[in-house]
Amino acid sequence: MKELSLEDILRQKTREFLASQLKISAPEFYRAWKEGKAIILDVRSREEANIVKIVPAIHIPLNELPDRWGELPKDKLIAVFCPGKIRAGLAYAFLKTKGFEKVRVLNASLEDLANLERP
Repeated sequence: MKELSLEDILRQKTREFLASQLKISAPEFYRAWKEGKAIILDVRSREEANIVKIVPAIHIPLNELPDRWGELPKDKLIAVFCPGKIRAGLAYAFLKTKGFEKVRVLNASLEDLANLERP
């Protein structure tokens, strides 16, 4: 996998791309996760994660990601989560610079995630 510069990533982000490929919905993520093809990367702060845990997320606060990105699998879709999507967008761009190809911002709230397995 070729590592991209932040400049390369920004050049790729056309309006059409941002409208379609940057995000993944909770149901789309859930299907991929059930097939063993996806994980959630929770980039919220430790304080936020201690209040509400997301199971089965990998929790790496955004400020720790530059030192811990090697813990993430490159062979699975990484759905990056934070409630406001700003930190998720930053994590998305960072992971792309590290050669991760299967990264999306999880377009879901905590409530959406809690309701995934409910009938």
